[in-house]
Amino acid sequence: MSKHPPERRADLVIALFGPTGVGKTAIACHVAQELGTRVVSCDSMQLYRGFPVLTNQPQARETLGVVQELVDVADPDVEWSAVEYARRARPLLEEDLSRTGFAVIAGGTGLYLRAALAPLSAPAPGDPALRRRLEERAAREGAATLHRRLASLDPEAAGAIHPSNTRRLVRALEVLMSSPERRWSGRCDLWAPDYYHHTLLVGLTMDRESLYRRVDHRARMMFEGGAVEEVKAHRARVAASAPMSGESESRERRGVERAIGYREIDDFLDGGISADEAVARLAAATRKYVRRQDTWMRKLQGAVIIDTSRRTAEESAALILAEARRARVLSTAHRKDI
Repeated sequence: MSKHPPERRADLVIALFGPTGVGKTAIACHVAQELGTRVVSCDSMQLYRGFPVLTNQPQARETLGVVQELVDVADPDVEWSAVEYARRARPLLEEDLSRTGFAVIAGGTGLYLRAALAPLSAPAPGDPALRRRLEERAAREGAATLHRRLASLDPEAAGAIHPSNTRRLVRALEVLMSSPERRWSGRCDLWAPDYYHHTLLVGLTMDRESLYRRVDHRARMMFEGGAVEEVKAHRARVAASAPMSGESESRERRGVERAIGYREIDDFLDGGISADEAVARLAAATRKYVRRQDTWMRKLQGAVIIDTSRRTAEESAALILAEARRARVLSTAHRKDI
């Protein structure tokens, strides 16, 4: 009688997504600690080094000793993309899957999360010369001009892109004006379930009033807890390098300068607004981002939604671990443990 082949372990990626302030880091760390994995951060701003306060990087007291990957790893002026993020994140997930059968990724940057979990549609080839002309026109005439042009070429694309989002407007026009097909795919199929691995998607929510209170408190703590000093130091470095690089003061913001709070603190340091106004604007910008993240939440097909409003991080993590056990059992049909 021949032996049965050993049962193949069902690897599982646990992906936690949620708005700013919902408690992702603490919950992810409790899950990772239980499973013996790291946490792969999925935050497009926390990856920049030298800005732990401005970008709200995980603090030792909330990580439980769990290693945080892709935090504090990039120079402040380096532009990352979803493709670059996925190139760095996927090997980390693969390593943990190989070692423990689990991997944990958590954050609030939806496109980065999607790119790490599954293939993205390949974008049309770019035209650098056309891109520069479009960027120059936006700087000269305003993003609204590009939006009107886009609406004349592809009304559906124009409806999906905010009139002030210069980067996406330029990219859409670049594709439409340089591609023979003159089509803009957008992101309508972004959360189609074609993941690299068996994946448990978890959407973390909180009642809006409580979340906004957290956001307002965080804005004040960021401003008073070191973010101003971080921006001031960065401004000094940029100013010191400007004569050599030939950059003008009106150069486009890039890298960490696009983080929520940088512009507000920049204006404060220039003397244009008061400290209280800067905090109020920072909080308002964060609340706006929270609403955008909620939109992403609705795209998480098949996600388990957990309300963290009246739960501790440990309690939320316990629910996620229970769902992970169930997901793994269903994927193996026989296995009863994790």
